Amino acid sequence: MFEGYESDERRRYPRKQVSHSTNIMSAETKNVLGECFLTNVSGSGVAIESDCPFSIGQKVLIKINILSDVIVLAGEIVRTDKGFFDPLYGIRISEQESVNLDVFRSYVSHQLN
Repeated sequence: MFEGYESDERRRYPRKQVSHSTNIMSAETKNVLGECFLTNVSGSGVAIESDCPFSIGQKVLIKINILSDVIVLAGEIVRTDKGFFDPLYGIRISEQESVNLDVFRSYVSHQLN
């Protein structure tokens, strides 16, 4: 499912590999559902591994601290797959509901190799 994303130059926001652990929260209640591990990111989505069960269409929040900024990515689960340790979930970022998305996109584009 996620194969080929790294080499597909036609993407508006190319995927970058990361290794970052953080919490994943319910978009409705803002309650922490559990931990997740970001495996790759782009300006339009992220892939996470988590032992929390999620379903397609579920709305979630991921809070990330980048340098001195707090990023809150709001998104929707759009894919599921087998991950390395836990199930892998693809999340499409919601532009209207995310906080500091411009900072996140700038960091992904300019700071990650």
